[in-house]
Amino acid sequence: MNKRVRHVFIIPRDKKGLNKISAYFNLFKRLFKQHYDLLAHFSVDWRGALLARFLNVDISVSRQTDRRGAFWHQSFDCLAPTLDHERAMAEQDVDLLRSANLYKKLVAPAYELNISSLQKNKVNAWLKKHDIHLKNKLVVIHASSRWKFKEIPVSTWAKIIGELKSQKIDVVISGSHEDLKTNEMIFDLCESKPLLTKDFSLIDTAALYERADLVLTIDSMSTHLASAVRTPVVSIFGPTNEKNWGPWKGKYKVIGLSAKDDEMFACRPCGQDGCEGTKISQCLVQLNPKMVISQALLMLKA
Repeated sequence: MNKRVRHVFIIPRDKKGLNKISAYFNLFKRLFKQHYDLLAHFSVDWRGALLARFLNVDISVSRQTDRRGAFWHQSFDCLAPTLDHERAMAEQDVDLLRSANLYKKLVAPAYELNISSLQKNKVNAWLKKHDIHLKNKLVVIHASSRWKFKEIPVSTWAKIIGELKSQKIDVVISGSHEDLKTNEMIFDLCESKPLLTKDFSLIDTAALYERADLVLTIDSMSTHLASAVRTPVVSIFGPTNEKNWGPWKGKYKVIGLSAKDDEMFACRPCGQDGCEGTKISQCLVQLNPKMVISQALLMLKA
């Protein structure tokens, strides 16, 4: 998707035993053959420290963390400050480049993803085939997550979609193949049916987002994909801290319950995987669909 990306290497998390060891060996063998100007390690995983020590790299940078000791910290040439709970991750990630004196501006740049004409035409043809045209507003919804504690109930989505469709707004529910089960559950609950994407690639989805008038999503990568293609986005947050992970620049609105709505939500954002380990987040289960509908309509009128 980015012409500056030459290779993408995948950590073999899905493998076991000797297959995993062999996969790691082959991965590191490929990496060690190259010379790199910069290694920027954004997590606190031990692999980054090993790569910083053994790769042929001019500058290595990571960030300070209480979770690792001296060996880990001394593996890098430069260290950015520890993560905080107040600034956007877009800013804190750029701190790595600032610590290496490679980025000197006070504010991190906006996300940017340019969609080719070919990709735009492909999505427009798909929409036209399903009788969606420019005369109506288009809202794209991303409802599913592999972390179910980030989801709002499918019945809530059905109510939101019903209201949007009643106002002659076209609705598409997007997602990966793994999201299809959740999306079909929402589809079955809707009296006025939305359109589902079933075999869209990531770049197909990006083109669809660019074509949309609004992206309506839970706390997920879709928030940032919408920002990257400069489409207004409404993001629904539960346990996650939106100050860190909310949309970055562009037009957006974050919805998240708090003590102002009810004292029971004073704990949000808690950073937990559901209330008391249940994998269910009451701050999302009890979200009134009217809150989402009203914000979506406001964004569409703006």
